[in-house]
Amino acid sequence: MRPAGLLRHDSAVVMQGDPGRARAVGLTLEPAGGSARPTTAPLMLLALPA
Repeated sequence: MRPAGLLRHDSAVVMQGDPGRARAVGLTLEPAGGSARPTTAPLMLLALPA
């Protein structure tokens, strides 16, 4: 896994990268400003169709 963006307090999503190459999307709870790698188990993990 690698960071793709942040979910802000106002519910806006800021994502980076090419979603066409993604195999899944996950959501973790991280410190303010994010982390280089996930520091918690995913709260949500969604497989994307190939």
